[in-house]
Amino acid sequence: MKRHFTIVGLGLFGYTVATELSRLGNDVTGIDVNPERVSKIADSVTHAAIADARDEKALQDLGVHESDVVLISIGEDIEANLLAALHIKAMVKPKLWVKALNHSHHQILQKLGADQVVHPEHEMGLRLAHTMMYPEVMDYISMGNDQYIVEVHTSERLAGKSLPDLQLAEHNLQCIMIKHMGQIIFPTPVDYVFSVDDQIILLGTLSSLRKISKFL
Repeated sequence: MKRHFTIVGLGLFGYTVATELSRLGNDVTGIDVNPERVSKIADSVTHAAIADARDEKALQDLGVHESDVVLISIGEDIEANLLAALHIKAMVKPKLWVKALNHSHHQILQKLGADQVVHPEHEMGLRLAHTMMYPEVMDYISMGNDQYIVEVHTSERLAGKSLPDLQLAEHNLQCIMIKHMGQIIFPTPVDYVFSVDDQIILLGTLSSLRKISKFL
């Protein structure tokens, strides 16, 4: 379903989010005070505008209040970031996502009522560290309370072995599904035999996932 997103601040993070949302078929408005950034993205989004996000009337004139979701990705000017958040939070419709610069900024945004606060550099740093530590992990999602969904690449070491060889039950882990040659196998048969390049989707705590890494 097509939705309308507004991205305020078109640095590298905002530009990436805006162009990807547009590529996925959504209406996207990009806003920045920097004419060069606006010019750069103009052909890639539905609408691009030079405007100061501290100006509430400018945001209204651009129809920001009609957006489904607004992401404030202003990274250089914390005052502009917070004022824009205040203006948009006062609007009825949009969900408000904001890029935080640090922990204190995060706390202020939460008190302002931001629906989602993101730390892209911090989150990417964690993701990169986990990938470097466990190269067999292709991707993961934190579910909160130390629960993770992890996508694991099957190595030659696991090829020819079956699901019980992973000792999932002993470590309170669940196999949600397996991807084999582009096909999703769900539910997974207990006697399933792994092939090289299978992708295993597991659910459990990080400590439990670490314990079975030796089998992967």
